[in-house]
Amino acid sequence: MLKKAVILIFIIMLCISFASCGGKTISITFPFEVTDVTSIDMFYFINPMEAEKKVITQQEDIKSIYQLFERISLKDKETEPVAGGSVTSFRFHLSDSTTYEIIYSSIAVKAGRIHLTGNEKDYFTSADIGACWNNYDYEAVAVDESELPSYG
Repeated sequence: MLKKAVILIFIIMLCISFASCGGKTISITFPFEVTDVTSIDMFYFINPMEAEKKVITQQEDIKSIYQLFERISLKDKETEPVAGGSVTSFRFHLSDSTTYEIIYSSIAVKAGRIHLTGNEKDYFTSADIGACWNNYDYEAVAVDESELPSYG
């Protein structure tokens, strides 16, 4: 009898741990259309004092970045912050003169945290958003730390 109770408790604990590991999967739904985007400032840094920016202006590149974020899945999952990880951020400039920002902080190879404009929390993704920096052939210019997107 005791053996069955121990096995039952073990199974219950295993089910609870599997349920908590997965996290709810969500996707990004932009509050604007890709045709509303006039340009995207893409920022990259490991040390904010050495940040660089590329201004994405070609419509096919804007569409590519927009669709990348629409396709990735996000999870409401806890992860540990990583010292020395890279940050790749995106500031979408819209035709109505507003902006929308996405901040990606890497925590491992092809994994990181995403924070979206207007969200209180950030989400985990296994998409390699950091690779975007090398995928777009635009001039990289140094930027002041004050120009970087922030969580605030």
